[in-house]
Amino acid sequence: MKARYALLTSCLTCLIFSQASAGEQGNIGVGVKAGTLGIGAEVDLGLNEILHLRGGANYLQFSFDSTVSNIDYEMEPEFKNASLLLDVYPFSGSFRITGGVFINNNEIALTGSPREEFWGDSTIPSNYSSVVDPLKDSIKLNGTVEFNTFAPYVGIGWNSNVEQERGWGVSFEMGVLFQGAPTVSSLTLAAAPPLDAYTDNPIILQALEHEKKAIEEDLDYFQYYPVASLMFHYTF
Repeated sequence: MKARYALLTSCLTCLIFSQASAGEQGNIGVGVKAGTLGIGAEVDLGLNEILHLRGGANYLQFSFDSTVSNIDYEMEPEFKNASLLLDVYPFSGSFRITGGVFINNNEIALTGSPREEFWGDSTIPSNYSSVVDPLKDSIKLNGTVEFNTFAPYVGIGWNSNVEQERGWGVSFEMGVLFQGAPTVSSLTLAAAPPLDAYTDNPIILQALEHEKKAIEEDLDYFQYYPVASLMFHYTF
């Protein structure tokens, strides 16, 4: 996915700058922004008084904790995406309606540690308890959550420099990124010896498949990702 994202981002950059090189002075803007998709940069090409074409890229990394099936997870989203958007200024003023597509390389890395309640819910034969109990803290679940590569986007915004006069301007935008339901692409179990010999046991693998579904349900709200950003830009 990373190679595909890099290729598509390169193509998008070439498209934006080839369009920009053909534009008239005062029709091209560049800017930096910050928001719920992290930090980013954009190029804005004013096609006419009503239509603007924008392309950009964003990066965001953060972490949060969540508990699923009595397993405590540290989740670390890393969002890398590029956008191609069309702005429509229906009243030839500062208000705009935006639609377009994001090229996603959004992932969530996760690391899980079973709670004490987890062991209370499980049935471990008494003859194995003496082996399992000292090694409980070494048991970890590691996985990756992914989303759709192509994500539609709709939003509304406001631009202080819609007239495309040379100089600085500011814009604000809010919308929704439809990046699809989360998919756990991998989930593995790690443990210290001698428990590591059982991490690929069919019973363990079946349990991991059930855990994948539980994680996907827990993160289901990510499929409709809220977007809000503030951008400072300069028009040439």
